[in-house]
Amino acid sequence: MKILHDVHNHNIFSNCCNDNSASTDAFVKKEVELGNKIFGLSNHIWDESVKGASYWYSKQTITKAEEAKASLAKAPASLKCLFGAESEYFHCHDRVGMSVEGAKRFDYMLIPHSHQHMRNQVLWDLPEIQEMRAKIAADVQAALPYLAEDTVKVMANALQEAHLKKYIEEQKTDLGKYMADAAVKSFYDLCANETFIKICATVPTSIAHPFAFCGIPNEIKNSFLINIPDEVLYDCFAKAKAIGAYCEINCAAVTEHGMDLEANQLMRVFANAKKAGCQFTFGTDSHSVKSLEIIRVGDQVCDYLGLTKSDIAEYLQDGVEE
Repeated sequence: MKILHDVHNHNIFSNCCNDNSASTDAFVKKEVELGNKIFGLSNHIWDESVKGASYWYSKQTITKAEEAKASLAKAPASLKCLFGAESEYFHCHDRVGMSVEGAKRFDYMLIPHSHQHMRNQVLWDLPEIQEMRAKIAADVQAALPYLAEDTVKVMANALQEAHLKKYIEEQKTDLGKYMADAAVKSFYDLCANETFIKICATVPTSIAHPFAFCGIPNEIKNSFLINIPDEVLYDCFAKAKAIGAYCEINCAAVTEHGMDLEANQLMRVFANAKKAGCQFTFGTDSHSVKSLEIIRVGDQVCDYLGLTKSDIAEYLQDGVEE
């Protein structure tokens, strides 16, 4: 099966895009060149009506994102254009960065649970790091007793994990198991989150790059993912299916785990999602015009998993070719 849609990508309206040529017009032009039938623009968005945005998200609002809408309307008739967004799930605070009313302003929604590089928002610090922060805060408070407690806390939390590791004699926590367990917990909690459930009932919604362990070296991603048993993955996606959430097959994440699909642990994730009855959406997670081309990775995944048109989310079934 050939994938002719891409509904996960980021252009100059996302802070993470470093391709100055990646305008909405340029993305549309490239999608036409690729022969795709459905294109969905999905920049990072935190609904400005929802409290708790990080500094990184604070300027990426719905209002800013809507500036791109006019360009989508100019696309040729051969390309169906959708206006979507990748919002966020801060698992540490059980907070979705999109309101139900905000979601109504989009054609579809992507919500990740796996931005684990966002420490103390999506993933809590390792226990050793938490202990070191607490020790530093206590030492600073003792040395400078006139500082307010909240000031000391800000100072301790501002230190990066890489700096704090220098002062930890031994890391006893198994990082792979710690992150795998956290990913499972965040998936379950996202599927139980009241706002997320309502968003899934309001607009087509995918769980973006599930279990992709963002922020760790590519060469160890599979070794982390192997910590999650098949029965747990199946149960996770059964929960997603029950609330109407789709599973995203993220082409960038697939390549990061390796194009030897037999060894690629994400294939096991997707196989369990299929077994649980989930339907799929595809996206490149592109941050440049050139990287839109990796949508062809989706074709290989379809062949490997034996996906058919019925396995694709209903709103995207015109964007596949059997």
